[in-house]
Formats: sequence, C-alpha cells, structure tokens
Amino acid sequence: MSKTIHLLCGHIKRSPAKTIVRFALLAVVALPACAITRVTVDQLEQEITAHRGLSDKQAAERFTTLELTERLSQQRYERLRSELPGDRARLALQALADSSAFSDLPPADRLHLPAPTIADQGRMISKAADFVVAAVSRMPDFFAAQTTSRFQDLNVTGSLDAPVVVAHQGFRFIDKASAVVTFKNGREVLEPAVGKKPGGSAMMSSTGLTTWGVFGPLLGLVMTDIMKGKIGWGHWEQGPSGPLAVFRYMIPEDEAHYTVRYCCFRSEQGQMRLFEAVPAYQGEIAIDPKTGAVLRLVLKMDMQHGLPMERADQAVDYGPVEIGGRTCICPVHSISVSRAQTLMFHGYQLYDDTGGRPDPGGRVKTVEVPMATAINDVIFDDYHQFRGEVRILPATSVDPVVPTRASPNPPGPNPPSAAAPPAASPQP
Repeated sequence: MSKTIHLLCGHIKRSPAKTIVRFALLAVVALPACAITRVTVDQLEQEITAHRGLSDKQAAERFTTLELTERLSQQRYERLRSELPGDRARLALQALADSSAFSDLPPADRLHLPAPTIADQGRMISKAADFVVAAVSRMPDFFAAQTTSRFQDLNVTGSLDAPVVVAHQGFRFIDKASAVVTFKNGREVLEPAVGKKPGGSAMMSSTGLTTWGVFGPLLGLVMTDIMKGKIGWGHWEQGPSGPLAVFRYMIPEDEAHYTVRYCCFRSEQGQMRLFEAVPAYQGEIAIDPKTGAVLRLVLKMDMQHGLPMERADQAVDYGPVEIGGRTCICPVHSISVSRAQTLMFHGYQLYDDTGGRPDPGGRVKTVEVPMATAINDVIFDDYHQFRGEVRILPATSVDPVVPTRASPNPPGPNPPSAAAPPAASPQP
C-alpha cells in the first residue's frame, strides 16, 4: 500500500523560552518517488551507459536514487568518473562509491587464485604484525595535506502529531575543506581547516564521526586486538603492485580497544555532549604477502541497539610515500561513514524541546530526531618531514659563554612532554 510522503524544508522559530521546529510542506508524493534502487556494480555501469545524454545536474540527481550492493573498486571508479558530464555527477558518484566501501567486491573483481595454506596464512599474518610494529615505532615526524569532502543524507522516520515521513533523501555534497595534519612524537595534530568551500557550515565542520590514529596508532591497536580475536582467510584481490591477501577478523567487545567518538548529541538538559563507546567490531585487513605491509584496513563497528548512533565504520588505504628521502607506508585515502541522530542536515538546524516526552502543557514534539548518514572522504598527500626550526641570532646579540662551576645538585631531566602512549606490540 502506498504511503503519503511530505518532503520537508526546515524552518526555525526562536522564542525566549524554547526553540521549536516548524516545517513547511513543499509537496506530496508517492513513496516510490523517494525510493532507493539497489544496484550491482555491473548495473551501475549499464545505468551510466544508458543515460549518457543526461545533463550534469540530471546525472547527479539520478545517482542520489541509487545504492550499490557491492564495492566499487578504484579502477572501475576512475573509469566511470571519466565518462560523466560534469562536477556534480562526479561528486554524486564519489558519494555512491564511498558508501559502498564496506561491501564485498563483485566476484569478477576478485583474483581467482588458490587460497594459501594455513601455514602460509600464519606467516602472512606474522609478517603483517612485524610490519605494524616497525611502522609504528619508526614513523618519522612529518606533516601532510588533508583534504576532506563531506556528504550527508537524511531520514526522518515519523511524527507523533502528524503523518510526516521522509523516506530517504540521497547523499548530498556538503563541503570540502583542506587542513594540515602534523605527526610528531606519535601524536596527530590537525591545524584549523582552510579554504572551505562557500556554503559550508562552521558548526558542521566540527561535528560528526571523529577519526583518529590513522598515521600508525590505529594499525597497532587493531593488530593487537586481531591477535586476541578471530581472523580467517577472505580472498585475493588486486593491489597497486600485485595481489593482496585479504583476511576477515572479528573482535568481541571485551577485547576491543578502539574508541568511537561522535560530536554531538543534545542531552535531556539541553546541553551538547560528546558520544563515546568501545564496541565490538569486525572488518578486513589487506596484506602484501611478500612484505607484510598492510595496504587496506576496514573497521565496521557493531553498535548496540538503542544507542543514538547506529553506524560508525572506517576504511583506510595505505601506500608508499616519500618522507625525508625514505619511503614509508602511510595513509593515502580514508572513508568514514556514520549514521546517527542529528541536529543539523543540509544547512537546517533541528531542535527538540521535549526529548520525545509530553511537556507539562500536554504537547508532544513535532518530529522525531532525524537520522542522518554522513560520509567523510579524506585524501592525504604532500608529505614532508617535520623539522624543528633553528633560530640564528646576530653575533652582537649572543650572550658570551661564561664557564661556571657545576652545581653540587644538578637539576634532573625535564619531564617528558605529554604524548600518546605507543601502540602495544601484537602478541603472537
């Protein structure tokens, strides 16, 4: 049976006592108009071929009604991207590809090689553990450029005082921002974003799923958990320079150490608060069988039912980069996908003044807090070794060195600066 759907446009009215959400009904349409069509990668290629005459805007709108059931490989993505009419369509395809990053590759995109023996699998995992320990401990201090593209969809699932439902609004481009990330003494420091695309929201740039540790600590932490969890053979797939051995792993909650952080949710007292959890998780790890280098890491969190956050997934691609004359395996691309209650969508801010319960006047809230799926697509490049600055003073300003007698009680060494603890070494 068809349901009536009202597409909504947020309108905010402020009063001294409360902030209320009002909605202007723009149109009434049948459910199929907002329905999402699930397609395979092959069907997506057929879709693009069949609609080559569409304008850039039309092609982009078409992509927002699709959802991939398989992972779109980088090779296929680059080829399809080159066939699109303009930037809007390319951004829409990027969101579509990013949202598929946690699905399985199509069978045709896997390498159909014999599975390694159990002994060979054990050697590969041991090589990967040794690689992670070496990579974390020997990572030089450096800085790199970080470019983040953000997308968001919206789902409002109901109302208590009116038949208002938004079935699905596909992913929309929010903004793109650049920043400089510095890795020093095992810690990541992100400088304020610059060059934000006009139309972005400063509030939104500080909200969402917080990813951390991609420059080493994440690998160490996950590998330590994997050694205590369950890991098994997955498949072979093509890497940048040869076959990759892909293993699947599962980490129970009592062995998990990865903390999910999300900003922000409004508490019952009306204050914004940070959400944190350490859930069970599972995923994939792609290993170069010759060197043990980890070239792809996928984490899919098993969020408990009833939490304000339903999804918190992360995928990181690693590759060789040159830093200070030496080659290091560092992040080159990461994708994070989160699904959570939101107070902000497409530039409109939502408020709920009763937390879902009737207030003393007997009213109920206008709409439920909407669920939004957000994508952060991050590119890391332009790596440079971080070197301390040396200040050279004019000769006239340098104080003469006066020999002094050693103090009978020389001061002790300066206390170490606060730094993130090194990642624990994986246990065999």
